[in-house]
Order: sequence, then structure tokens, then C-alpha cells
Amino acid sequence: MNVTSANFTAWEQQTVALAAISQSAALVSYLAQGRYAAETDIAASVNTVLVIDPGSLADIYPNLGSLGLGFKTLQDMFSNDRLRENAAMIRYTLGMLVLRNKLINNNAMQDQIRAKLAQITPLGPAASEGHGEVPEGGEQRLREYSYEQLARLYQDTISTLPYRIQVQGKAAELDNEQIANRIRALLLAGIRSAVLWYQLGGRRWRLVFHRKRIQETAGNIRRKLIVTD
Repeated sequence: MNVTSANFTAWEQQTVALAAISQSAALVSYLAQGRYAAETDIAASVNTVLVIDPGSLADIYPNLGSLGLGFKTLQDMFSNDRLRENAAMIRYTLGMLVLRNKLINNNAMQDQIRAKLAQITPLGPAASEGHGEVPEGGEQRLREYSYEQLARLYQDTISTLPYRIQVQGKAAELDNEQIANRIRALLLAGIRSAVLWYQLGGRRWRLVFHRKRIQETAGNIRRKLIVTD
């Protein structure tokens, strides 16, 4: 059974969006450091930015199970015992929240991003829809092209804002074009979830004063996902 956000409280919905940001941050860190990052997790995170006109939270995150890494990361980031271990993920998460503030004040850039996103093919099985018979290896090529388009969009827009997230990792990983494209696509998706988090009532001061509540809520949702898996 798929756990959805249909009956979630406003606080739980905020936590879902925050978990999506955290998942993007975790995957960016994994890719930059050469750690294993599941392609399904990457695609699940990136596809959220390609939902242009959602009618509800469930339209953006149709399967909360795909955000399992995000809920776990959110729990870990708010644990006093793991602050140093998760320093990079915390920095990337806060960076995406800062970039949300910059983006939300730039209407022209928002329009540019929206128009470009509408032209990009979703990742995964849906990637071949509308393309007729896909040749051998075609789905992989379509996937890489989507990542390339998202990365270029990030460079043309978000990277021009007066704040940049400095991704730290192994040079061999950061110099790999496919990995670099995924990192930029994930940052774009994380910023999109940051916009949603703010629209749902999320505020940065709550990350300081409601640490325990956020951690507990993430844990509760995660347990529901495990039970219904």
C-alpha cells in the first residue's frame, strides 16, 4: 500500500517537502564523494521539479516511499550525535533554502525556469512516452539528455544568482559530466521543494526552534512507510 500525503496535517506536509530537500542534499553529497547513489532515488527527486501545475502535494510526491532516504537524512541531520557526519548535507540543505529566497524575488527567472522545464522529458519509464519506438539504449540516452538539459538550466539561471552552493567532493567525480549534471539537477529539484516548503508555511527559524518536532515527525512518517512497504 502506498502512503500518500492526502490526509497529512500542515506540519506533516511541510516535513515531506523538507525531506525532499534533504534527499536532494544527501544525493548531491553521495555523488560528489563517490558514494553509491541509487538511480531510482535520483530520478524520484529530480522528477519532482518537472511537475509544472500540481493540484496537490501528492501530485509532486506521488509515492512517499521514494523519499525514504530524505526522511532518514532529515532525522540524522537533526540528531546532535551526527552533526559533524552530516555537515555537508546540512550545508547543502541550508544553501537551497537561501537560493529559494533569491529565486522567489526574481520573477523573470521563475518564468524562464518554468518555460524550460515544460520542455524536458521526465526520467524513468515515462522518459520514452511520446517518442515512439525507442531504440536499444534509447531510454538511457533520453535520461542523460534530460539531466543535461536540467544541468544547463541550472547553470543559466540559479548559478547566476548572487549566492552559490559550493559542492565539495572528489575531483574525479565532480569532473565527470554525467555526475555533474545529476548534481545540478538535484540542486534544482531541491530548490523547487524549498519553494514548496515555504508555500506550505515552512520557515527557517522553525529549523532552530522546532528541531525535535521535525525529527519526530520525519520518524513517524518513515515508520509508516516501513510498515506499509
